[in-house]
Amino acid sequence: MVYATCFCRESYYEQLSSVGFADSKQLTQEQRERLFARLQGADIRAHAGWSIRCITPQDISQCMLRRTKYSLNALAHDATIQLLSDVLERGIPLRRVFIDTVGPPASYQAKLRGLFPQIEITVAKKADSIYPIVSAASICAKVTRDAHLDHWAYAEAPLQGVLSRAYGSGYPSDPNTTRWLRESVDHVFGYPGIIRFSWSTCTKLLEERAARVAWADDEDSGGRKPANRASNLFARAAKGPAEDRQQSTFFRRNRAVHLASSL
Repeated sequence: MVYATCFCRESYYEQLSSVGFADSKQLTQEQRERLFARLQGADIRAHAGWSIRCITPQDISQCMLRRTKYSLNALAHDATIQLLSDVLERGIPLRRVFIDTVGPPASYQAKLRGLFPQIEITVAKKADSIYPIVSAASICAKVTRDAHLDHWAYAEAPLQGVLSRAYGSGYPSDPNTTRWLRESVDHVFGYPGIIRFSWSTCTKLLEERAARVAWADDEDSGGRKPANRASNLFARAAKGPAEDRQQSTFFRRNRAVHLASSL
């Protein structure tokens, strides 16, 4: 996921608005890239700038699948807060900010105003269609995301040049995306790192097409869930003969036996 901000001198806002920025989803790739190139021109860079924040699929999955739930909305809010903080830290005085909402706009706006009381903040639905400065930011985010996907290097080296790159837009409504997901799932390993496993579309396909996994640590002979505390990893083993200690379900199922023990 890519989040972006675009900022300019207040006196330049009307001129920037005349460039023709619009909601990135309503533009073709060629139009987005042309407008993105305009933002790099010296005439605009003298009065405006932009910044992005990229979040990898692995980071998203790690946040959403951890024990203390961290929603996609919270992730988006924190990315926006970081973008605003970064601009302020660069010494750019922000006076007015327009933001495309994630979740209910009223509570999101109240949250941001509490964190940045010196800024006049407006959070609105479809802000990228209403405010040209937000449209410009959406174009920066979309062009950057497309470039990442076009030049993606799989961390799983054997997949490089093997898997198709026709993954479409990444939205479940895109038939190219759903086709790629169906054709690229591995029966054992699921998907490569380009896919976030917390995505419900991905989860459903894994349940249908991939091997089921039984985690031995989740089982207990008494039907109880084990207390998974980090301290348990370092706890001293109970004294007594090895045969008196409860053996892991994994070893019992596979009929493994102790050959020697130093405990």
